[in-house]
Amino acid sequence: MHIKNIIKACGIHLRKYIAPQDMPYALAAILLGFLNHFLYQLSGRSAFIALICPINESVWEHLKLLFFPILFVSAAQYLRYRPEAVRFFYHRFLAAICAVGVTIVVFYTYTGMIGRNFLVMDILTFVFSIFSAFAADAYFCRRCTRRTSQAATFSLWILVSLCYFVFTCFPPDIPLFFSAQG
Repeated sequence: MHIKNIIKACGIHLRKYIAPQDMPYALAAILLGFLNHFLYQLSGRSAFIALICPINESVWEHLKLLFFPILFVSAAQYLRYRPEAVRFFYHRFLAAICAVGVTIVVFYTYTGMIGRNFLVMDILTFVFSIFSAFAADAYFCRRCTRRTSQAATFSLWILVSLCYFVFTCFPPDIPLFFSAQG
Protein backbone atom coordinates (compact mmCIF):
# COMPACT_ATOMS: atom_id res chain seq x y z
CA MET A 1 0.00 0.00 0.00
CA HIS A 2 1.39 3.41 -0.92
CA ILE A 3 1.89 6.06 1.74
CA LYS A 4 -0.53 8.31 -0.17
CA ASN A 5 -3.29 5.71 0.20
CA ILE A 6 -2.54 5.29 3.91
CA ILE A 7 -2.79 9.04 4.48
CA LYS A 8 -6.00 9.14 2.43
CA ALA A 9 -7.48 6.27 4.44
CA CYS A 10 -6.55 7.94 7.72
CA GLY A 11 -7.79 11.29 6.46
CA ILE A 12 -11.29 9.95 5.95
CA HIS A 13 -11.57 9.21 9.66
CA LEU A 14 -9.56 12.19 10.84
CA ARG A 15 -11.80 14.65 8.99
CA LYS A 16 -14.58 13.54 11.29
CA TYR A 17 -12.64 14.84 14.32
CA ILE A 18 -10.26 17.52 13.04
CA ALA A 19 -11.40 20.69 11.29
CA PRO A 20 -10.33 20.62 7.62
CA GLN A 21 -8.48 23.94 7.91
CA ASP A 22 -6.51 22.48 10.84
CA MET A 23 -5.27 19.33 9.07
CA PRO A 24 -2.32 21.00 7.28
CA TYR A 25 -1.29 22.54 10.60
CA ALA A 26 -1.54 19.18 12.39
CA LEU A 27 0.70 17.65 9.73
CA ALA A 28 3.07 20.63 10.00
CA ALA A 29 3.23 20.13 13.79
CA ILE A 30 4.16 16.47 13.23
CA LEU A 31 6.87 17.41 10.75
CA LEU A 32 8.18 20.16 13.01
CA GLY A 33 8.22 17.75 15.94
CA PHE A 34 10.26 15.24 13.93
CA LEU A 35 12.71 17.96 12.92
CA ASN A 36 12.94 19.33 16.46
CA HIS A 37 13.98 15.90 17.68
CA PHE A 38 17.32 16.33 15.90
CA LEU A 39 17.72 20.11 15.99
CA TYR A 40 19.60 20.24 19.31
CA GLN A 41 22.34 17.92 18.02
CA LEU A 42 22.44 19.66 14.63
CA SER A 43 22.77 23.07 16.31
CA GLY A 44 25.97 22.02 18.03
CA ARG A 45 24.11 21.75 21.36
CA SER A 46 22.99 25.38 21.33
CA ALA A 47 21.72 26.55 24.72
CA PHE A 48 18.93 28.52 23.03
CA ILE A 49 17.77 25.53 20.98
CA ALA A 50 17.92 23.39 24.14
CA LEU A 51 15.03 25.41 25.54
CA ILE A 52 12.59 24.26 22.84
CA CYS A 53 14.07 20.94 21.65
CA PRO A 54 14.83 17.74 23.58
CA ILE A 55 18.34 17.52 24.99
CA ASN A 56 18.07 13.90 26.19
CA GLU A 57 15.79 10.89 25.94
CA SER A 58 13.55 11.68 28.92
CA VAL A 59 9.79 11.79 28.52
CA TRP A 60 9.77 15.40 29.75
CA GLU A 61 12.17 16.55 27.06
CA HIS A 62 10.17 14.74 24.38
CA LEU A 63 7.01 16.55 25.45
CA LYS A 64 8.66 19.61 23.89
CA LEU A 65 8.10 17.89 20.54
CA LEU A 66 4.38 18.43 21.09
CA PHE A 67 4.10 21.68 22.96
CA PHE A 68 6.34 23.98 20.94
CA PRO A 69 5.36 22.76 17.45
CA ILE A 70 1.69 23.20 18.40
CA LEU A 71 2.51 26.72 19.63
CA PHE A 72 4.44 27.58 16.46
CA VAL A 73 1.87 26.23 14.00
CA SER A 74 -0.88 27.91 16.00
CA ALA A 75 0.89 31.25 15.63
CA ALA A 76 1.25 30.63 11.88
CA GLN A 77 -2.40 29.63 11.59
CA TYR A 78 -3.47 32.70 13.54
CA LEU A 79 -1.47 34.97 11.24
CA ARG A 80 -3.08 33.37 8.19
CA TYR A 81 -6.73 33.22 9.27
CA ARG A 82 -6.93 35.86 12.04
CA PRO A 83 -9.51 34.11 14.24
CA GLU A 84 -10.49 35.73 17.52
CA ALA A 85 -7.09 35.56 19.25
CA VAL A 86 -7.92 34.91 22.89
CA ARG A 87 -10.42 32.14 22.17
CA PHE A 88 -8.17 30.55 19.50
CA PHE A 89 -5.04 30.49 21.67
CA TYR A 90 -6.97 29.39 24.76
CA HIS A 91 -8.40 26.38 22.91
CA ARG A 92 -4.99 25.57 21.43
CA PHE A 93 -3.41 25.75 24.86
CA LEU A 94 -5.96 23.29 26.22
CA ALA A 95 -5.33 21.09 23.16
CA ALA A 96 -1.55 21.18 23.69
CA ILE A 97 -2.00 20.18 27.33
CA CYS A 98 -4.30 17.34 26.20
CA ALA A 99 -1.55 16.14 23.83
CA VAL A 100 0.96 16.18 26.66
CA GLY A 101 -1.44 14.20 28.85
CA VAL A 102 -2.18 11.68 26.10
CA THR A 103 1.53 11.14 25.54
CA ILE A 104 2.26 10.57 29.21
CA VAL A 105 -0.67 8.18 29.67
CA VAL A 106 -0.03 6.17 26.50
CA PHE A 107 3.74 5.99 26.99
CA TYR A 108 3.64 4.89 30.62
CA THR A 109 0.72 2.50 29.99
CA TYR A 110 2.34 0.63 27.13
CA THR A 111 5.83 0.59 28.68
CA GLY A 112 4.32 -0.54 31.98
CA MET A 113 2.54 -3.41 30.24
CA ILE A 114 5.44 -4.44 27.99
CA GLY A 115 8.31 -3.53 30.29
CA ARG A 116 10.21 -1.33 27.83
CA ASN A 117 9.69 1.20 25.09
CA PHE A 118 9.88 0.70 21.33
CA LEU A 119 10.79 3.42 18.83
CA VAL A 120 7.85 2.61 16.55
CA MET A 121 5.40 2.86 19.44
CA ASP A 122 7.00 6.12 20.58
CA ILE A 123 6.59 7.60 17.10
CA LEU A 124 2.98 6.39 16.85
CA THR A 125 2.29 7.86 20.31
CA PHE A 126 3.70 11.20 19.16
CA VAL A 127 1.58 11.25 15.97
CA PHE A 128 -1.52 10.12 17.87
CA SER A 129 -0.96 12.85 20.45
CA ILE A 130 -0.70 15.59 17.82
CA PHE A 131 -3.89 14.41 16.14
CA SER A 132 -5.52 14.19 19.59
CA ALA A 133 -4.56 17.80 20.23
CA PHE A 134 -6.18 19.03 17.03
CA ALA A 135 -9.26 16.88 17.66
CA ALA A 136 -9.48 18.35 21.17
CA ASP A 137 -9.12 21.83 19.68
CA ALA A 138 -12.04 21.16 17.31
CA TYR A 139 -14.08 19.91 20.26
CA PHE A 140 -13.26 22.98 22.36
CA CYS A 141 -14.12 25.29 19.46
CA ARG A 142 -17.54 23.67 19.10
CA ARG A 143 -18.46 23.21 22.74
CA CYS A 144 -16.44 25.53 24.96
CA THR A 145 -18.07 28.92 25.28
CA ARG A 146 -16.22 29.97 28.40
CA ARG A 147 -14.58 33.33 28.00
CA THR A 148 -11.09 33.93 29.26
CA SER A 149 -8.97 37.00 29.46
CA GLN A 150 -6.13 37.77 27.11
CA ALA A 151 -3.73 38.03 30.05
CA ALA A 152 -4.77 34.63 31.42
CA THR A 153 -4.55 32.93 28.02
CA PHE A 154 -1.10 34.16 27.14
CA SER A 155 0.11 33.73 30.74
CA LEU A 156 -0.73 30.02 30.49
CA TRP A 157 1.41 29.64 27.35
CA ILE A 158 4.25 31.59 28.98
CA LEU A 159 4.01 29.70 32.28
CA VAL A 160 4.22 26.27 30.64
CA SER A 161 7.03 27.45 28.36
CA LEU A 162 8.94 28.68 31.41
CA CYS A 163 8.42 25.28 33.06
CA TYR A 164 10.03 23.64 30.04
CA PHE A 165 12.92 26.10 30.18
CA VAL A 166 13.51 25.75 33.95
CA PHE A 167 13.12 21.97 34.09
CA THR A 168 15.45 21.55 31.12
CA CYS A 169 18.14 23.36 33.10
CA PHE A 170 17.21 21.96 36.53
CA PRO A 171 15.36 18.65 36.10
CA PRO A 172 13.76 17.22 39.24
CA ASP A 173 14.90 13.78 40.37
CA ILE A 174 11.77 11.89 39.28
CA PRO A 175 11.26 9.34 36.47
CA LEU A 176 9.53 11.76 34.07
CA PHE A 177 12.87 13.58 33.82
CA PHE A 178 15.17 10.53 33.67
CA SER A 179 16.91 9.99 30.35
CA ALA A 180 16.44 6.54 28.82
CA GLN A 181 20.05 6.63 27.66
CA GLY A 182 22.37 5.67 30.45
